[in-house]
Amino acid sequence: MADINMSSAGVGSTSAAANATGSTVQLPINLFTRSTNDAIPQSTYLIPASWRRFQLSELINKVLQNNSDNGKKPVPFEFLINGEVLRGSLESWSKKNRGNDEETTIDIEYVRSTLPPQEVGRVEVEDWVSGLSLSRKGYILLSSYLSHLQILPLSSASTSSALYTLSLPTSLGATSCTWVSPPSQNNDILLAAGGVDRLTHVYTIPSLSPDTAQSSPPRELYTLHGHTQPVSTVIASESGKEIVSGSWDGLLNLYALPSTEPDEHQVAAEPLNYLPGQGNKKRRKMEKENPREPIEGLLDNDSTGEGGWRRVPDITFKGHTGRIGGAVWDKADQGKIWSAGWDGSVRGWDLNSGINSVVRQGPFDKSGLCIDQFAANGTLATGNMDRTICLWDTRQATSMISLTLQTTSPIPSIKTHPTSSFTLASATYAGTVQIWDIRSPKNSLFSVSNANRKERKVTKNGKVLGERLLALDWDGEVLVAGGEDGEVGIWNAAGA
Repeated sequence: MADINMSSAGVGSTSAAANATGSTVQLPINLFTRSTNDAIPQSTYLIPASWRRFQLSELINKVLQNNSDNGKKPVPFEFLINGEVLRGSLESWSKKNRGNDEETTIDIEYVRSTLPPQEVGRVEVEDWVSGLSLSRKGYILLSSYLSHLQILPLSSASTSSALYTLSLPTSLGATSCTWVSPPSQNNDILLAAGGVDRLTHVYTIPSLSPDTAQSSPPRELYTLHGHTQPVSTVIASESGKEIVSGSWDGLLNLYALPSTEPDEHQVAAEPLNYLPGQGNKKRRKMEKENPREPIEGLLDNDSTGEGGWRRVPDITFKGHTGRIGGAVWDKADQGKIWSAGWDGSVRGWDLNSGINSVVRQGPFDKSGLCIDQFAANGTLATGNMDRTICLWDTRQATSMISLTLQTTSPIPSIKTHPTSSFTLASATYAGTVQIWDIRSPKNSLFSVSNANRKERKVTKNGKVLGERLLALDWDGEVLVAGGEDGEVGIWNAAGA
């Protein structure tokens, strides 16, 4: 057991002096980390019981020689004991958890701190924000109930200058969005939106160059049919060759996109005036005031002459007995997807065979609203209507819910950190964005809220916007969230 020399550690001589007089209790601790870059020599140290996170962090930086003389900046650390973040002094923790035991060694794991989110901008939208994606670095893709898809450059997002605004051929609203083409593809980029009209609309844009955006207009390339109720989620494979949509009808549809543009439809046109919200007076008035030119090749008695090549699903996955809340492509196996449903289950699907290969049935009142996966270990995370975030370890045949994080509101959107196995962000119906470390599950690390806004905004058509968040994305550096408030909040939120 090593008694730390406080002076040589650079922490100060006052603790050492207090130790010499016996006025400071010392506790034996074992400091360890899973990061090879931050590891210090393994030993059991005697540490003053009054020490908190700051002193422990300062000690580790001194041992690692993170100082200006070595050209390194000190790193802030968090400390976890039995999976919980140390919030007070070692003495407070010891008395609470061990009573008068001052001899048993305390194992303390240290990790680099996640910095608090810093808001850097807001973008106003004329209606609810329903979907967000940061999959292309430097850009925000958003969908809204104004039946719009928009691409916003992050560099000018706060000025609300959209690079593209794509209008869906429906007045019912877009419910979700995704980039389809992989980030490496710079031309003829595909993106998609799910709609209340039961369809998935796939668009092509020439590029993300502002000059091209003005000279070559985007167009809807495919219109994906097959659902009987609104589409709730749309995801695309890494290659951009497949799209999966989930719906309130409880079905997941897989569409394999053709390598070249087709010259015929797979399904006959459906008279849009039979669909609620399509043939109404408002739409007829809008079409009369702003007539649209029909798209070449689509004049086959379609009531609008709009849309893309109509396609049917290649595979339909059946298993959920309620609405599909969310879906995610497996981050290690592109032949599998996962879904969360309002029936309380999480299901894994084999794309080659169409088989429901994994079923994890939770409580039936635990309606799954969204799902994501930790890339590092394959653990699934769901946001639920019962105000919980649940982790599911599907690697074990008998596993169900391995951890539950309690919140104060339903969770409609969730995003795991792209590299960490422990950090995730969530959006709530209470208008709050939270960042969690699952090693400290009792409370979120940080929370930012719009719920304290004094005045509710009213749109041009008299619609009062609420506070519920509906969509969130996080690329590990930038976090965006939006919902009923008609805004997209942008934060710098680096975490690991």
